[in-house]
Formats: sequence, C-alpha cells, structure tokens
Amino acid sequence: MGLWLGTGTLAGAVIFGGLALARTPEDRSEDPSRIIESLTRPQQKTDRLPAGALPALGGAGIDPSQTRLLGHSATITYYGAPAGEKLAPNAPPGKTICIIPIDANGEGKSVGCTLLKSFESGGLRMESPDRTEAGWLVVPAGAQRSLESVRNEGGWSQQAPNFLVRNSY
Repeated sequence: MGLWLGTGTLAGAVIFGGLALARTPEDRSEDPSRIIESLTRPQQKTDRLPAGALPALGGAGIDPSQTRLLGHSATITYYGAPAGEKLAPNAPPGKTICIIPIDANGEGKSVGCTLLKSFESGGLRMESPDRTEAGWLVVPAGAQRSLESVRNEGGWSQQAPNFLVRNSY
C-alpha cells in the first residue's frame, strides 16, 4: 500500500503528506490600518486636514493624503495618520501612528505619535494643555476596557469603535 501525498488548504491549514499544519498568521503589527480601519479606503473630504494644520506636521513624516478623521471633543478635532520610519534623531526606528489635534480655528500646534509595534501597551492619548479635553486611540477590541480604566477621571465617551474623547468642563 502506498502513501498518498497531496497539497491543499482546508480552513486555514495546509495539508501536506497527510498532515495538517497551521499557517503562521500574517504579521500586521506595523500595518496602520489595523488601528485606523478607514485607511483601507480612499481619503474622504472630511478626512483632510485644514490648510492651517499642515505646518504642524513639520518633519513628522506624515503624508497629508493619509490623514483620517477620528473624532472630536468640545473644541478639538482629532485626525489620525501613519508616519514614516523615524520621527526624531533619538527615536527608535519603526513605523508609527499619529494623532493630529486641530483647534476650532483649524490650526494644529502638535502631533503625537507612537510605534505601531508597541501600540497595544496603551494606545495613543493626547490631552489639551489645560487637561480638560483629550483624544485616545486604543486597540480596536479594547475600547470598553480602556473606558473602564479611566472611569474615575470622568467625561470620557466612545466616539468610534476605538476612539475615546474626554470633555471635562
């Protein structure tokens, strides 16, 4: 009796020589669309930064055609975008994801970024200078857990599947 060898796929497994081997999942740790899902679609008009915000991008390596609207607090609109490999001379190399807060005048004063590979450790959170408003981009499946972690701070709400804002006036 001979041994039949064959190849094929079955529900995510590879059949080879009568043995089923699980496929290694694709590494998406540096894929910004795993955090900002709308990056898989073309940029919409509402995703574009106002002209007054473009100087805030400075040397952050952000392509303005890659910005996406995340949400807004009382006076700040938050955009997200992927950024280049290295943001500053002392920063570790790696792909990053950023939040760009835009004030009511359509101007941006800062950009906050974190490495995609380490995003799960806390997401990316930015606060207004007086700490009354904040935007927090979190792991897509972790919004409820993140809201629970800040329940004593007050003013937090969920605006999108993985974007939280705080208004504490």
